[in-house]
Amino acid sequence: VNASRQETKLMEECDQLIEIIQQRRQIIGTKIKEGKVVRLRKLTQQIANCKQCIERSTSLISQAEQSLKENDHARFLQTAKNITERVSMATASSQVLIPEINLNDTFDTFALDFTREKKLLECLDYLTAPNPPTIREELCTASYDTITVHWTSDDEFSVVSYELQYTIFTGQANVVS
Repeated sequence: VNASRQETKLMEECDQLIEIIQQRRQIIGTKIKEGKVVRLRKLTQQIANCKQCIERSTSLISQAEQSLKENDHARFLQTAKNITERVSMATASSQVLIPEINLNDTFDTFALDFTREKKLLECLDYLTAPNPPTIREELCTASYDTITVHWTSDDEFSVVSYELQYTIFTGQANVVS
């Protein structure tokens, strides 16, 4: 009966762990997808800006080529002046085409480290009581109303406290506290 209860409890606990992991996976997956959408939107906007810049530049180059074919010197000077002004304005107002987003970005903001969790899951086992501490008699002291006890614990568990029991030897009976 006890073994069946323990098996049932084990299954329930494992099912809860699996459910928590699945929920976290869904939440983190959603965050990654949202980050991807934001980056794709920014890249799409950058591409559109670059295409507009290319179209303006192509138009300006075509006009410059047309003016170079002009045979009338006076008309050439008028159009050249106009094109020079437009090139200056375009150069002054154009942005340097440096991507706002690093194309080699590795989603570092979504870096996941499951090392600790894996280690905890691999160590999953029945709880056992910690080993008792080792009393260091050479460091223990006693005076009229005070006893100081020193001990060390080489147990892997983080023990918060120990209960100290002592016996007072009297001539007739031993008193345990």
